[in-house]
Amino acid sequence: MLCPDCREPLDASRFICTSGHAFGMKDGVLRLVAADFAPRLDAFTRQWTAIRKAEGRLLDPNILPLLPDAATVRDDFQWRLRRYDLEVLGELLAGRSGLRALDVGAWNGWLSYRLTQWGHQVTAIDYFADEIDGLAALKFYPRQWRAIQMDLLDLSLLDESFDVVILNRCLQFQPDPVAFWNAARERVAAGGMLLALGLEFFRDASQKAAQVAALKRHYEQKHRFDLFLRPTKGYLDWTDKTRLEAAGMKIRSYPQLRLANLRARVRPRRPFHAYGVVEAG
Repeated sequence: MLCPDCREPLDASRFICTSGHAFGMKDGVLRLVAADFAPRLDAFTRQWTAIRKAEGRLLDPNILPLLPDAATVRDDFQWRLRRYDLEVLGELLAGRSGLRALDVGAWNGWLSYRLTQWGHQVTAIDYFADEIDGLAALKFYPRQWRAIQMDLLDLSLLDESFDVVILNRCLQFQPDPVAFWNAARERVAAGGMLLALGLEFFRDASQKAAQVAALKRHYEQKHRFDLFLRPTKGYLDWTDKTRLEAAGMKIRSYPQLRLANLRARVRPRRPFHAYGVVEAG
């Protein structure tokens, strides 16, 4: 790994770079955050976690190892989509074990845990390091993995390659999805795979754009909180789809959402549900 402040290599055991910048572990999570970015990140993550707690959106930590199949979330549409993610990923990685896997946007570690169950060596990265709603939730799982709090827009800090890199439902929140895809591709080892889960493309994004704008206004007015850490549309439109395909992404429809995608063909305001994949040569 590289130091986020000076780009010098970090000592793997002490997490100190050759310039003397030191980084620490807390609750099993390495905090690899540049000094000039840390205040902004900390303010954002603290407030967002407090808001989610106030809204009753934090999960019971006891169910984390059961996700996405826990009984309390089985009827939740977002967790149903994550079950589809797991099914797709299981098919793509079938028969393989011991892979070096990078879970980008790992959140509370539910997918990282599943990957370890399949016998893979996992590195999980995210902005959030909360003990329930972030990377530090790994303490509630019976297996462990490497967890790093860092700026997802600076993947080059991970000065290594992975056999599989998974963009875990986070591509739509990046300022430039294509640039993010390309940066993630640089972390894929020869013969490896880059996978973007949970893509929703809109032919007509007008309604989605209005929904995102309304949600931003809600959080600004109620909590004085900017919903996004960095400027982003917060969704993917058909132009993004074209640009991502030009960047080498092979876009595949979720087989479990075949009917929903058929409806999206005739109702352009509905999302086309897909995942993106590319294999490194």
